Amino acid sequence: MTKVTPDDLRVLLRSGEGSKLMLEAGQIILVQPEQAADHQGALTVASREDLRERLGSDEPDERTLQEQAEILSTEITNLGA
Repeated sequence: MTKVTPDDLRVLLRSGEGSKLMLEAGQIILVQPEQAADHQGALTVASREDLRERLGSDEPDERTLQEQAEILSTEITNLGA
């Protein structure tokens, strides 16, 4: 089962505008906007902007990151990915 980690979310928060965490071939990857064409067909897990909105902060604590990682992992599982 593919899982999103708090580290994945930290990397996404530090990335540039328009970046996304995507699921491709069973792996969670960070995709910059200029790389999007190379990853057509990958499932978007969360965009940087969506994650910031969910968290309500640019500096979330570890517990908040863990909770969001678990929510996103559950969403992936529910989609059957």
